[in-house]
Amino acid sequence: MNTEGLKIVIHGITDVGQSREHNEDAISWDTRLGLALLADGMGGHNAGEVASILAVDSVKTSLADVVTPEIVESGVVNYMDAVVDAIGFANREINEQSLENPEYAGMGTTLVMVLFLKQSLIYAHVGDSRIYRFRKNKFEQLTSDHSLVQEMIDNGYLTHEEAQESTSRNLITRALGISEEVEIDIADETTEIGDIYLLCSDGLTDLVSDNDIAGIIQNNKADLELASRTLVDMANSRGGTDNISVVLAAVYKAYADGKDDDESTTLEIKMGEVD
Repeated sequence: MNTEGLKIVIHGITDVGQSREHNEDAISWDTRLGLALLADGMGGHNAGEVASILAVDSVKTSLADVVTPEIVESGVVNYMDAVVDAIGFANREINEQSLENPEYAGMGTTLVMVLFLKQSLIYAHVGDSRIYRFRKNKFEQLTSDHSLVQEMIDNGYLTHEEAQESTSRNLITRALGISEEVEIDIADETTEIGDIYLLCSDGLTDLVSDNDIAGIIQNNKADLELASRTLVDMANSRGGTDNISVVLAAVYKAYADGKDDDESTTLEIKMGEVD
């Protein structure tokens, strides 16, 4: 995506890990739309995989027709509302599938997403997958987990250190598809050249500390593919106890002549396990 003198570059990897038989995470992105999504599914009989793919597919489909340069420039669409509507649509799609198909009963998924618009960013999430921002050598978590452990931290019952050892740390309090309605956390901010945004599942953050993640991004800022692979490899080297998914989105200055390389204009989608 190249708008207002900015170029958005996105790369991601999803990996089954060392302990799971199949991958219930899904990631998807489209650099032309400035859109990136990640979902971590749950449910038996591969239902988690169905839920996560439905989530990223439904949101992307819902936004594709309204996130075009012409419409963005016109200012006629409230994109905060459009994102909420898109996630609500995904929630209903998953919920309906779980009600209509006994093998999918109770399935659900987390979701994190970012949408770049001119010089701003909208980000939204449901569940305990996370969004971080790396800006001027500062690494910051933008989302707050919708989890039992996070509620206990917020209420002063657990420290962050104790939470890392809690057996309840993966119990989430919100997910797409569990009911007909879902509460969505959504925010926006102004982007800066050099920003790098990380979307990730708990398969990464349960095993790799924020400091280690920040160091890998710092050392590989110019190569998002290498940074993504290094993050996944580190989680796998520490046990790979869950599926591991990361998406990195960087804000660069566009070329002065207005021409970009292929990466800024090519549709790139990854779902499920990749080699």
